[in-house]
Amino acid sequence: MFVFDVDNSGIDSDSFYASLINSSTHKPHLRKIHARLFVLGLQFSGFLITKLIHASSAFGDICFTRKVFYELPRPQIFPWNAIITGYSRNNLFRDVLLMYSKMQLARVSPDSFTFPHLLKACSGLSYLQMGRLVHAQVFRLGFEGDGFVQNGLIALYAKCRRMGSARAVFEGLPMFKRTVVSWTAIVSAYAQNCEPVEALEIFSQMRKMDVKPDWIALVSVLNALTCLQDLEQGKAFHASVVKMGLETEPDMHISLNTMYAKCGQVETAKILFGKMKSPNLILWNAMISGYAKNGNAKDAIDMFHEMINKRVEPDTISITSLLICFMR
Repeated sequence: MFVFDVDNSGIDSDSFYASLINSSTHKPHLRKIHARLFVLGLQFSGFLITKLIHASSAFGDICFTRKVFYELPRPQIFPWNAIITGYSRNNLFRDVLLMYSKMQLARVSPDSFTFPHLLKACSGLSYLQMGRLVHAQVFRLGFEGDGFVQNGLIALYAKCRRMGSARAVFEGLPMFKRTVVSWTAIVSAYAQNCEPVEALEIFSQMRKMDVKPDWIALVSVLNALTCLQDLEQGKAFHASVVKMGLETEPDMHISLNTMYAKCGQVETAKILFGKMKSPNLILWNAMISGYAKNGNAKDAIDMFHEMINKRVEPDTISITSLLICFMR
C-alpha cells in the first residue's frame, strides 16, 4: 500500500499522517492509521494523537477517542482540549467536566479554547454554581475579554435564567470586540427567556452600530415578536426576511410558522408549511398547536393524522395540543 511505502520515501511522516487523518471518511480507516503509528513509534506524537482525537470524536467513536487519549503518558494542552471538545460536541457534558477535573489534577492550565466547551457543559446541565466557578477561573486567568468565552458565559447565564449576569457579561465586553456573534448571543438570550422588549432593544442597538445580523439573530427577533404577538411587525419582518433570501432557513421557517399560528393567522402558517419539502416534528407541532389554540379542532386532528401518515413520530407536545382540542 502507498500509505506504508511512504515511510521510506523521505516524506515527513507527521505531515503525511496528519493529512491522512484529516481526509479519513470512516472509523475503520482511523483505526488502521492508529495501528500504523504504533509500528512507526509515533503513538506518542501529541500532534498526531490530537488529530486522531478530533477525527474520531467527530465520527462519534468515543470509545476509540478515549483509548487514544489515555495511551499518551503525559498529554499537554492540545490533546486535553481535543478530548474535551470531542465530549462537548457529542453532548457528553458530564464527561467534559470530569475530564476538566483530571486536567487540573494533571496541572495542565486551560486556555481560551478550553473554556467555551466547559461553559457549554455547565449550560447543558444547568449547573449554575459550577458555571460561576468556571467564570471565576476565566477572570483569574485573564480570558474574560475573549469573544468565544464571553458568548459561552452569556449562554450559560441565559440557560440558568440569570439575565442580569448575562447582560453584565455582555456590557463588560469592549465595544470594538462585540462581533455579530456577541450581539446575537445576548439577543437570543433575552428571546429565549421570554423578555421580548429587551431582545428588541438590544437588536436596535446592534443595528445602530451597523452590525449586520445573521439568520440566528433574525430568528431571535422573530421569536420576540411572537412573544409580543405583534402581527404587524411580524409581517414587516417576514417581508425583510424574504428580501434577504432567508425564508427557507429551517429555523426561520419554524419561527415564521409559529408566529403566524400564535397570532391567529393559521391559514398563512399553513401556506408556509406547504412550502417545506420535509417538515420536521417541530413544524408539525406548530401547526397542530396553532389549529388547537385557535379553536380549529378538526383541522388540528386532521393535521395530526397526516403527520402520522408521513411517519413522523409524535411527542408530548403533539399529544398535549390534541388534548386542548377535546377540552374546548
